[in-house]
Amino acid sequence: MKIALGTVQFGIPYGINNTNGVPARNEIKNIFRLANAYGISILDTAPAYGDAEIKIGELSNSKFKVVTKFSYANSEIELRSQLSKSLQDLGTSNVYGYLAHNAENLIKVPELWRVLSEARDEKLIKKIGYSLYDPEQLDMLLSNGLIPDLVQIPYSLLDRKFETALSILKNLGAEIHVRSVFLQGLYFKNPNELPFKLAPLKSQLVDLQKLCKMHSLSIGALALNFVVQNLNVDQVVIGVEKESQLKQNLEMIQTLENQNGLMEEIGKLVVSNKNLLNPANW
Repeated sequence: MKIALGTVQFGIPYGINNTNGVPARNEIKNIFRLANAYGISILDTAPAYGDAEIKIGELSNSKFKVVTKFSYANSEIELRSQLSKSLQDLGTSNVYGYLAHNAENLIKVPELWRVLSEARDEKLIKKIGYSLYDPEQLDMLLSNGLIPDLVQIPYSLLDRKFETALSILKNLGAEIHVRSVFLQGLYFKNPNELPFKLAPLKSQLVDLQKLCKMHSLSIGALALNFVVQNLNVDQVVIGVEKESQLKQNLEMIQTLENQNGLMEEIGKLVVSNKNLLNPANW
């Protein structure tokens, strides 16, 4: 199972299409139960996601490996304090992955990498790494010798800026987790009802809808399977607010190999203004 469960929705209202808000605790329990039944083994979280870590600790029955992240830290003391707090909130003595929530932190304070390495040696963390926003960050980190065990990147139908980096990271032995496969729900929006800032993406969304119709696929199935079938991708992080959404997503997984010319058509879709593909700019 290449699907990891993102938990940002468990702590804060998140996503351009989120009309449900933060799910109730019983709904989160049901989501965890379904995820476990389908063989999902990894939860992705962070202290920045409200009380998501606490809810994982209280409701997941320790049935998952957890990848969490640290917010901006200026010193070893700050980083150690954040790690200790996350372990406490999660109710565990160690985590599977611990990442810089923004790789920029490690670029500006590279000595934090030594702290992460020491915590890995102490068995508090199995894999260390960082969450990236643009390929230039990766270039700087690799040039400084910060080779990740695990890395998280945005990658989707329109946002393919990390495409060439995938094989580089895989050759370095990194485990690659991909987020934002649905661009926070943008792909499900009606192209005629986009917010003003996102209006320039209308033509690309219309083209994607035409491709879906031509190949008898839903936009969700196209977006999800485009990433899942990439051999360099180890885990695809998706977030849901309801058990039914998770079930629907899992049932969409299929191969696109027999869809003649589909990948070539996706490759022709280019967004010139890359800032439009970063939800932080919305």
